[in-house]
Amino acid sequence: MKVIATGLSAGVLALLEASGLPAADLRAGRPVTLLAAVADDDLRGCVGYELSGDVALLRSLAVRPSARGGGAGRELVAAAESHARDSGAATIFLLTTTAAAFFERLGYQRIARDTAPAFIADSPQFLGLCPGTAVLMMRRV
Repeated sequence: MKVIATGLSAGVLALLEASGLPAADLRAGRPVTLLAAVADDDLRGCVGYELSGDVALLRSLAVRPSARGGGAGRELVAAAESHARDSGAATIFLLTTTAAAFFERLGYQRIARDTAPAFIADSPQFLGLCPGTAVLMMRRV
């Protein structure tokens, strides 16, 4: 499996929607860098991030059910972190309703929502795409 830069393809959109993740804002929202995990020309997963200065918002991590448990999620997050760091990010934030334990294993820490920097607090995810019960997490890279 390899992780490559990708665009907003029909396959990525279908994977996000099948995973219950917001995708509508990707078409007209803030610029998002997308990465895809592929094997044998088959999309196994995707992840994206938005960047502002030294702050990044990790978003849209989805792995096909048939590819789960094989490390695709970890590889996608590591690739997004590396890519974001190389683009100037020092801290990566994310919101999750279902994967806090997964991200804790990757070194992310839960933080209070009222401590989010402006770029995160002003994001569509923070303002309503993700429910108010979503956990805010961060990691320095």
